Amino acid sequence: MNDKAKKEVVEKKSTNLTLDVNDMMKDSGSGLENVTSEDLAIPFLRVIQAMSPQINSRDGKYIDGCEQGDIFNTVDNTLYKGDDGITVVPVAYKRTYLEWLPERKGLAAVHDNSSILSQVVKNVAGADYLENGNQLSTTANHYVLVLDDKGGFSNAIVALSGSQLKKSKKWNSIMSALKIRTSDNKVFTPPTFSHKYKLKTVMEQNDQGSWFGWDVSLDAPLGDDDGFIYSAAKQFSQNINSGSVKASEEEPF
Repeated sequence: MNDKAKKEVVEKKSTNLTLDVNDMMKDSGSGLENVTSEDLAIPFLRVIQAMSPQINSRDGKYIDGCEQGDIFNTVDNTLYKGDDGITVVPVAYKRTYLEWLPERKGLAAVHDNSSILSQVVKNVAGADYLENGNQLSTTANHYVLVLDDKGGFSNAIVALSGSQLKKSKKWNSIMSALKIRTSDNKVFTPPTFSHKYKLKTVMEQNDQGSWFGWDVSLDAPLGDDDGFIYSAAKQFSQNINSGSVKASEEEPF
């Protein structure tokens, strides 16, 4: 190789750039300048049941390797084993009333006010129906950060309805009962995003059959190194409560 060729090789190698996280931090958010809440889909965390399409290998929604009782992310299909569960940080809570068309034909309306309940009649199974024939589903939406085993997190919604509403009440009761005492002996209720919770699934049954439901338990407070998680959860909470971030309602499965 002559001197000219060697020089060209050296110059080519010198143009290679090493990707550094500090450089990426300087460009944080670039490329998303024109993205609004209408362009984002906050995933739901759903429990796979016996009739869920995710368990049918011939269905377009099939998730390879899933089983009844597993948990999945409705946007990217990330699968979590129900026995292992997931660790979440709750950031906000909202109750909605979803009006569904008959025969699973889709969502007719979302009601934010509980006054709609005055218009329902219960059928023999205890389900709420409106005069127009649509079913009304009271839904407790828990907005959370899902923590992963690499120190990261993602946004999600745990929507509890029907038999799972009692789990929502339990979860809210646990969060409301938490108290912290300061060094000067003052006691206060900490923000919900100060603690982590474990969500697993358990089999439940009644006279109408069996299914997998949620099991919610307090895990631990955020640690000294979890400041970035606390900050992200606080911002997510503010976005939800201000209305700048909304759930995109969908079929339960």
